[in-house]
Amino acid sequence: MTPWLRSLRPRQWWHWILISIVAVLVIGGIGNAASHKTTTASTGSNPTIRKLTSQSTLKPDAAPGAHTTTTNTTAEQTTTAPHVLSSPAATTARPGGGCRSGDPLANVYHSYRLKVENPCLTVTGTVAYVRGENDGDVHFDLSLPASETSLLDQANYAHEDGQLVAEIVPADQPGCTPGQPPPLPPTAYRSSSYNYGICTGAGIATPPLGAQVRITGPYVLDSDHGWMEIHPVWAITVMAAPSSSPETTASPPPTLGTAPTQPQRGSSAAWCQASAAVSNDNYPGDYEVYVHSNQPDAKATASDAGDTWSEYTDSVGYADIRLYHTSPGMTITVTVGAASCSTTA
Repeated sequence: MTPWLRSLRPRQWWHWILISIVAVLVIGGIGNAASHKTTTASTGSNPTIRKLTSQSTLKPDAAPGAHTTTTNTTAEQTTTAPHVLSSPAATTARPGGGCRSGDPLANVYHSYRLKVENPCLTVTGTVAYVRGENDGDVHFDLSLPASETSLLDQANYAHEDGQLVAEIVPADQPGCTPGQPPPLPPTAYRSSSYNYGICTGAGIATPPLGAQVRITGPYVLDSDHGWMEIHPVWAITVMAAPSSSPETTASPPPTLGTAPTQPQRGSSAAWCQASAAVSNDNYPGDYEVYVHSNQPDAKATASDAGDTWSEYTDSVGYADIRLYHTSPGMTITVTVGAASCSTTA
């Protein structure tokens, strides 16, 4: 023991021992604090380092561009993917398969002619009549079961023999390339006001005469003619084939007005039959002239004292000609190919 320590009294020894211990503890605490500050500054508080630890890392043996994502357990780095609402199911998965979403009169030229009563309706019946229209539509009539005759109106009975009209538009017919304008027959109306739409790829074939079918499409009023239709037809299912081989077309529906006696269909002589009725377009003086003949694909011309107009007959010699300045009682003369006939408005 040094002379300095011997000179201290016992109480003074303990005093200096306590001071030494406190000094050691204080110095140690300052060192630890300095060490902790240095570590934090070089790692945890560096935003660049924190960002890199949360990003995806490239495996050393992975091909360039192939990434595996590291799992991030830091709460402040956790993100939640946005919630994506699933879209409601469309009314149909493909054209021609049933009801369709969107405009029910899409691909119908001059769609203002049609008043939609039901945007999608399915009906059953027997195909009683088929013809190709000058506008490119395939027109067929359905003889309905008694349970569905409420779909008919007076014009269906007067002009379509009590049958429901159905129309397959060019955009839904076979041979129509999806995304392209539909091909049209030579008799189709061609002007900037006639828009036949875009081919859907539905490929709806003309049903055979006498077949029992189920068809789907918009149920509409044809304001030009006054009768009810399924127009356009979106789907056709043949439920039963014809019981016997029918003729290529059914007998044309009866028409109004006076007409000469129709010659026998088998006659080689050119013939035509005409009738007239007021158009259902709310324009006074507009008349529909219905022409039946044995002159297919021929020019048909109807004339009266106020107007003359021409259309081409279809493959069975039928044409519908509208006159715009006709008065009740006027005589209307018709020429179609080599045939001529007349009727009275």
